[in-house]
Amino acid sequence: MPTNPDPRHVLEELAATLNIERTLAKFPGLGRNELADLLAMAAVAVGNRPPVAVLMIDGAARGNPGPAGAGVVLKGPAGGDKQEGVFLGKATNNVAEYSALIHGLELAIKTGLRDILVQSDSQLLVRQMTGEYRVKNANLKKLFSRAQKIAAHFDNVSYMHIPREKNRQADKLANMAVDAEGSVAL
Repeated sequence: MPTNPDPRHVLEELAATLNIERTLAKFPGLGRNELADLLAMAAVAVGNRPPVAVLMIDGAARGNPGPAGAGVVLKGPAGGDKQEGVFLGKATNNVAEYSALIHGLELAIKTGLRDILVQSDSQLLVRQMTGEYRVKNANLKKLFSRAQKIAAHFDNVSYMHIPREKNRQADKLANMAVDAEGSVAL
């Protein structure tokens, strides 16, 4: 008997691919009617919640490790987007990804936001932050713990993996910071 897939994973897959057939193929126990019901429930849930801010993050490392940067795009529910890039010095790509998350969450706290959707093209970061993967690397464990502590300040933080092409602005900011060897803001 197939188990019911986690609704969050189904919705994340559908949002990332924008393809119903691929989503249904990935979750074989899910039929069209169940997917329609899930979308209807999600619409009701969204209608009952305050607006969500979107935090798009990306890390860049030229060489691994190498000169690295973190890019953050924070889209508030009422507009007023913030875009920043931070130079990290020498770091790995995964350290850069976590540094982007930490910087973005800290920026969201300063802005007074309470409900955040984090979007990243790092499948590793998203799956570690959602508890799907364990954090094995000692350096990443420290950053993971720090990110969790910061995330605890919000009413809700959710994570979504997005394709690299949907994360171009955060990637651009991370690379601009590496090029400038300093912080950038747009």
